[in-house]
Amino acid sequence: MLSNNDFNRIDRKTWNGHTHTEFCPHGSGEDTEDFIKAAIQAGFKTYSVTEHFPMPPDFYEHAVGSRHAIYTAAMSDRELPEYLRKMNRLKEKYADKIRLLIGFEIDYFSQYQRWTAQMLDVYGSAIDDAILSVHFLPTVNGLRAIDDSDLDFRTGVLAAYGTPIGVANAYLKTVAEAIDWQVTNKPQRYGHIMLYRKWRNLFDGRTVWEDYATRDLLKHILQKIAARHEFLDCNMAGLFRTSQTESSPNFTWLAQAQQFGIPLVYGADAHRVDDVAQGYNTYLENGYDK
Repeated sequence: MLSNNDFNRIDRKTWNGHTHTEFCPHGSGEDTEDFIKAAIQAGFKTYSVTEHFPMPPDFYEHAVGSRHAIYTAAMSDRELPEYLRKMNRLKEKYADKIRLLIGFEIDYFSQYQRWTAQMLDVYGSAIDDAILSVHFLPTVNGLRAIDDSDLDFRTGVLAAYGTPIGVANAYLKTVAEAIDWQVTNKPQRYGHIMLYRKWRNLFDGRTVWEDYATRDLLKHILQKIAARHEFLDCNMAGLFRTSQTESSPNFTWLAQAQQFGIPLVYGADAHRVDDVAQGYNTYLENGYDK
């Protein structure tokens, strides 16, 4: 895994730090090589391939709700050797055109910290980059997805936590816990920290998604990231979802992150080739690379 100093030397103006591949079960299935060609065409000089790391085996015994959310959440552990072989081959093939950083988007679960730490010990030396993200929250019935569908959101985490604010605050407390978690080879960048707002446009316009506690949690998270000299995923995928139409974090909190001096890394969060540069112009025009 590259060090903080290594990441700080990368030009964020030409770095796409969040993308997926044909190994993603909920992706388009298009060849990763086509993603890389599109990234070169878009002008990127550094490209982080961050496929969803396999889930802990116990995850499948404790996750409930949408089967799609559970069984397409991540690649299988059986695919890891082929994934790393292919990404290393592509890294070498395109080395004269783009710097490919091989890595993962890793899910954080408080109950699976030990397993995740063990996997980071095993694979940390084999990868360049990684993102730590939250996609599931605990409920009395089991782990439920945040981002699979509006229906699954409503019948799962919203039913469990009562209100969108309840979901938001539970989610952000989990993100804060992930930041506090210290382990060897831990990712130094945090993914789409406002993912809980993915379905906001499907709710009544008077729905409240933030209160003083939410704002305090967001400020606390940003202060922690800044104090650790770590990085934040400037995820633009939500701008193009009719259910969301905002980045994650949204513009208000991206401005706050900049005030704290947090480096914002552009993330297309692309799951298909056509999305490799989605929102890239917005990232640059707003000066988030500064």
